Amino acid sequence: MQKETVIQAKTFTCQYIKREDRLLLTVNYKDISSRIDFWITRSFLLKLLPYFFEYSTTDLSPATEQKEIQNTTPTDNSTFLLTQKEPVLLDSVDFSRLKDGDNNIQITLKNLEKKIYCTAVLDEGSFKNFTKHITNTAPVMEWGIFDI
Repeated sequence: MQKETVIQAKTFTCQYIKREDRLLLTVNYKDISSRIDFWITRSFLLKLLPYFFEYSTTDLSPATEQKEIQNTTPTDNSTFLLTQKEPVLLDSVDFSRLKDGDNNIQITLKNLEKKIYCTAVLDEGSFKNFTKHITNTAPVMEWGIFDI
């Protein structure tokens, strides 16, 4: 029986891998002990899009927009490549809005076969940034999602 792996997500990096025709979503690329690489297929991304829109419905204030920009940093490609692991398929994502007064959103990325669970609590700006990062990385014309 396989043991559960639970990871607290701190950073997200996403890139399109043309050879695989999939997105590679990497969580915690700088920390090899808690790094996880997820494959996101076109069909799974299409299933996620309504949830991205549902949880991003509130208008962002200028202060939140500024915070969103500050939470973004470029990926160090040499560290990214040195810590790379064998990707697993992202086959489930849970979304929930927390009742913490800040309207934060908890997401849990899952690979059920290997029992890998990766959780993050994001404020509105960080969640919007997360969804933009994933959708902007996808080859929108080829995947038929150019209206997002």
